[in-house]
Amino acid sequence: MKNKIQMTIATILMLATAATAQKNNNGKIFDEHPGIELMHKFTEAYVAGDKATLEAILTDDFKGYNGLTTNKDAKGKDKQGLIAESAYWNSQLKGFKITKRGKSYPDALEYKESGTWIDTWDVFYGVDKETGFKIETPVDRSFVLSKDGTQIKSMIVRTNMAIFQKYSNTFSTIENGTIYKDHAYINTVRTMISAFELGDLDLVYEQFADNAQFSDINAPRGESHSKSEERIQVENLLTTFEIVSMDEYGYPDYLAYNGDGSTVLSWWNFRFKNKVTGAEVVIFMHLSHNFNKVGKIISQVAYYNGNLLN
Repeated sequence: MKNKIQMTIATILMLATAATAQKNNNGKIFDEHPGIELMHKFTEAYVAGDKATLEAILTDDFKGYNGLTTNKDAKGKDKQGLIAESAYWNSQLKGFKITKRGKSYPDALEYKESGTWIDTWDVFYGVDKETGFKIETPVDRSFVLSKDGTQIKSMIVRTNMAIFQKYSNTFSTIENGTIYKDHAYINTVRTMISAFELGDLDLVYEQFADNAQFSDINAPRGESHSKSEERIQVENLLTTFEIVSMDEYGYPDYLAYNGDGSTVLSWWNFRFKNKVTGAEVVIFMHLSHNFNKVGKIISQVAYYNGNLLN
């Protein structure tokens, strides 16, 4: 047993020695540094569209890179390209700003071999003056400084480009499907509402898939319930109110989206009478129904003033 204990201690010491030997100091990290001040100066100039300051801060051979690109042949953006980018955002966006993200703060890393880098974790924000589109997205940046630390030699940006593609699309007219004012799915919704008026709840819920979900604007955001739960709620409602009529307002639209989306939007005046007081209540109802591929309703969202039923 003694030998085993000695071997165990020896093994631990060997592992500790090995772990220590694997460490290699490759530089220093600072949270205060002249390079951080240079980065702040660059950011202020970039947001302000300050061409003169950017000309002075960036080296002539400056390159800006998308840190998430998969293009192996990407050449990066040169100095004048970045200055033009700054001018565009400054002139095109209202409220344009780049601010630190949460409790983050920039780091200056003085590497032994590869010079000084500044890393930041920020938020890019602005609202387009023409389209009203809001860009608000995390952006991480790495700045590589010149050898003397007085200029920025390169910048690597890491951000989700999807929002910028969506922004670009706002300047185009892009179809996203076809709208119908008469369609079999519209007939399904009408059949369902008419069955309500006639008191045929079995026919009502035959129009819904078994896994259908129901949402109500009066319920907590994100909350939904099942078909059986919806039926119980309706049955409880009908113990207090009788249905006078359910009248179509305008006409429904069927939206056949590009892809898999199939939605019917409809508007109604639901007329109820309180069984105890005899008072009539008119509920203006907007319904949104999504359909599966076999023509069954898979979700319902109801928009109305629920206080009128209290």
